[in-house]
Amino acid sequence: MFKKSGSHADEAEEVAVLEEADAVSVGRPTTDANVFFQLIFGVVATIVLALAVSVFRNSESSSLKYINDIINERGWVQYGEVLMSFMVVALMVLKSRIIKNQLKVVASNPIPAEIDLGNDEEVHRLRESIMHREEYSWSIILNRIDRAIGLWLSTKDVGRVTTWASAESTRDTSSSDSSYSLCRVLIWAIPILGFIGTVLGLAVAVSGFGVLGGSAEIGAIKEAIGQVTLGLGVAFDTTLLALMLTVLLMFPLSFIQRSEENFFVELENYLDDMFVSRLPSGDKQSIVIENLEDSIEAAFRRYIPDPDRYDEVFTRSIEKAASSVETRFAGLTKGYESALKQVATQMSSEMAGVMDGVSKSAQGVVTGYQKSASELQAATEASMKKSIDAAQVLAGKLDEVSKLAAGVQELLQVDKAVQKSLSGISASEDFQKTLADLRSHISTTTEFCTKLSQPRVITLHEEVA
Repeated sequence: MFKKSGSHADEAEEVAVLEEADAVSVGRPTTDANVFFQLIFGVVATIVLALAVSVFRNSESSSLKYINDIINERGWVQYGEVLMSFMVVALMVLKSRIIKNQLKVVASNPIPAEIDLGNDEEVHRLRESIMHREEYSWSIILNRIDRAIGLWLSTKDVGRVTTWASAESTRDTSSSDSSYSLCRVLIWAIPILGFIGTVLGLAVAVSGFGVLGGSAEIGAIKEAIGQVTLGLGVAFDTTLLALMLTVLLMFPLSFIQRSEENFFVELENYLDDMFVSRLPSGDKQSIVIENLEDSIEAAFRRYIPDPDRYDEVFTRSIEKAASSVETRFAGLTKGYESALKQVATQMSSEMAGVMDGVSKSAQGVVTGYQKSASELQAATEASMKKSIDAAQVLAGKLDEVSKLAAGVQELLQVDKAVQKSLSGISASEDFQKTLADLRSHISTTTEFCTKLSQPRVITLHEEVA
C-alpha cells in the first residue's frame, strides 16, 4: 500500500520471501505413489495370474476351464485389462501405506502442548528437533511445521503465517488430487479395452460368416463355425472382464481417496489448533518504526484482521463439525441398526408365541364350532320334525273346523226354518186362543197362590168321644 524505505520491516519481508521461495523450490513430500513400482507389480502379477489359471486348461470342470479361457484364450486385450487392474491395485496398496504412515506422524503430536511459541529459543529448539526426526524426509506435516516456523521467526506476522498455511493446504490438496490422474486414466482405459476387444471379436466372427457364405465343403464350414464361435467369445468375454474389473476397483479406490482427503483435513485441524492459534498476537511484538509510512503499515498489520485467516478458521471449524456430525451419525446409525435387530428378534420370538397361542385358540374355536354346528343341526332336525307333526295336527284341526263350519251352516238353516215355523204358528188363530187360555189359567193360579201365602190361624177343638 505504501512505499517502504529500507527499514527493518523491509529486511524481514525479504527474508520471508526467500523462505517462501526455498519452500517452493525444494522438493516437498507428497502422497504420490511410485509409478515404476506400479508398472513392475502389474506385469509380474499378470504373468503370475496367467500361469496360475493355465493349470485349469484341461480341467474337467467347465467353470475352471472357462476361467483359463477368459484369461489366456481371448487375445492380448485380456492381458492389457489385467495389467491395468493390477497397476490400480498397486496404487491403492501404496496409497494406503502412505496415508497410514502420515497419520502416525500426526498422532505422535510433533508440537508439544507445553512449548511457548512466543519464546524464540524454544521455537528454534522445536524446529531443530523436527528436522532431526527420521520421518522428516517423507512427512508432510513435519515439513509444513518447519516452513511455518521459519516464516514465523522471520516475519512475526500471524496473518502472513495464516495466509501461507492456507496456500500450502491448497497446493497439497491439488497435488493429492493430481496423484490420482494415472489411476483415473487406467480406470477409464479398462472398459475401453473391453470395447476394443468386442470390436475385434465381432470382426473375426463376421469374417467367419463370409467363409460360410462362399464355401460348401464340410471341413471349411466346420473351420468357419469355429472361427465365428471364437470371435463371439472374444467379443463378449473381453467386455465382461473389463466391466467386472472396473466395478471391483471403483469401490476400494473411492475409499482410499476419501481416507486421503480426511488425512489432509486432520492435518489442517492439527496445525490450526496446535500452532497457528497458539502464536502470540501482534500487539505483543516490538515493531521498529522509522517513519510515518512504517507506522501506518504496522498499524494496519496490527489492528486490521486478515480476512483470509477468518475464512480459513471458519472453513476448518465447519469441516471439523461436519466430521464430528458424520462420526456421531455413524455411531447413531450402528446403534439404531443393533436396536432394530434386537427388536426384530424379540418381536419374532413373541410373534412365534402369539401365533402358537392363536393356532391353539383357533383349533379350540374350530372344535367348538363343529360341536355347536352338530348340535344346531340335531336341534334343527328335531324342530323340523316337530314342525311337520304340528303342521299335520293343524291340518286335521282345519278339517274339523271345516266340518264344524258345515254343521253351523246346517244349524243356521234349521234355525231359519224354526223361526219361519214359529212365525207361522204365532200368526194362526188357534195359537192365539191357546195363549189366551194359558193367560187365564196363569192368573187363576196366581190368585190361588196369593191366598195360600197369607197367614192362617189354626184352632184345635177338643171333643169327647
